[in-house]
Amino acid sequence: MRVEECTGRVEEASAWDAFVLGDPAGGYYLRYGWAQVIERSYRHRPVYLWVREGERVRGVLPLVLFRGPLGSRSLVSLPFLDEGGICAEPGEATRLLWEAAQEMASRNAASLIELRQRDASGLNLEPVGAKVTVMLGLAPSPDVMWKSLDAKVRNQVRKATAGGLSAAWCGIEGLDDFYTVFAANMRDLGSPVHSRRFFARILEEFSESTRLLLVRHGSRTVAGCVCAVFRDTVLVPWASSFRAWRSHCPNNLLYWEVMRSACEKGLRWLDFGRSSVGSGTYRFKTQWGGVPRPLHWQSYSPSGQRASVVDAGDARYAWMVRAWRYLPVGVTTMLGPTIRRRVSN
Repeated sequence: MRVEECTGRVEEASAWDAFVLGDPAGGYYLRYGWAQVIERSYRHRPVYLWVREGERVRGVLPLVLFRGPLGSRSLVSLPFLDEGGICAEPGEATRLLWEAAQEMASRNAASLIELRQRDASGLNLEPVGAKVTVMLGLAPSPDVMWKSLDAKVRNQVRKATAGGLSAAWCGIEGLDDFYTVFAANMRDLGSPVHSRRFFARILEEFSESTRLLLVRHGSRTVAGCVCAVFRDTVLVPWASSFRAWRSHCPNNLLYWEVMRSACEKGLRWLDFGRSSVGSGTYRFKTQWGGVPRPLHWQSYSPSGQRASVVDAGDARYAWMVRAWRYLPVGVTTMLGPTIRRRVSN
């Protein structure tokens, strides 16, 4: 077995994705296309390592050489996303990838290696943060799914439709509408927004599996989400709505349409994406009956440096969050991506 850097040539990227799709620990965020998305959106250099024995792939480790706000370097698997880390056969393949990651960090003067695993890596690493994702088992049909929901949730969906809201699926042609809502919501949360280019690259790279879902009132979009399918799971990593419309329950209609469509397709799981336990988004997600699942974010530093998650709820950032909320959306949309590209979580 040997560790190499995957070049991204068509045949190598295809072999990488075939391994990820076939391995039980494989996931949407481990697909090779994320290397293109992150590099083209934010100019961080991907270092995608894999273990092969002959032509057979035994394991993969996607890494990105990430530069922080003060120029510090780290290897992150993967920045901006919920998951990444080592996906490999246990034993020798995992060991070889981890050793190669440490060598790569030394070669690039990176002071930290961060792994964001769906499951525990088995490596003795320092935990980072305490994020969870919320997983909901889907019913075999929309009717059964609807009846399984809490009565309050069903009433909120009915309220949305009775108020004239409707949901529609689209591709990249709906990006401007989605981004208008997303940027406004990030400003209201006091958080720098991702660039429009970031979402455009995702929709272009994963056009066969990733779409936008928009909730509209007439011709006006009031809520939307990025929705992706991987194997038997539908994922919603980014979702937003206008605060002024929250009383009309657009988010409830949004997620119900995700569930309804997923049940029709025979999918088994909905991954609501990451949140902090006890937060408003966490409570919204669990009201559907979802179960929290820890995300195993870990770090390693030969010098003992500790990684940290930048969280808008952290008291250290309270003054910045308040100031950001007072800025016009046009200003935060212009400045936000420059800041966001330096924040890995």
